[in-house]
Amino acid sequence: MEEWMEKMRRWCSIQERSTFDVRRKLHPQGLPESIVNEVVDALISENFLSNERFLESYVRAHVEYKGWGPMRIMQGLRKKGFSGSQAENAVSSVPKARFKDLLAELIEKRSNELPQNRERVIRFLLNRGFHVNEILRMLEEAEAP
Repeated sequence: MEEWMEKMRRWCSIQERSTFDVRRKLHPQGLPESIVNEVVDALISENFLSNERFLESYVRAHVEYKGWGPMRIMQGLRKKGFSGSQAENAVSSVPKARFKDLLAELIEKRSNELPQNRERVIRFLLNRGFHVNEILRMLEEAEAP
């Protein structure tokens, strides 16, 4: 067990991880569930692992660096094993104005495509995780003379 503890300490010190990530990494190794639970508990008690820190880091990184909207971030967090309410709370920590600014930036980058490929731009923005009503509202503002 000590060998796995050291490996997980190093792995968790590289970047923020969730308990889901650690469990997913340990299960294929054939370790019994009791050992996996001990490793996770030890990492939490040693402060190598924190779901709260992970949530903050995940949301910040995906807004700032990947340009994801709220729906896509929540979907990604649910895939990481978080409940819908946990994902919603994490996303709600980002001001709505930040998502609005991000959407405006993405529309501005794609503004040359708007006249010919409006539907394509809308699909792109939907894929980024923005609500269709918000997209249409912002597109109307961008296209207004």
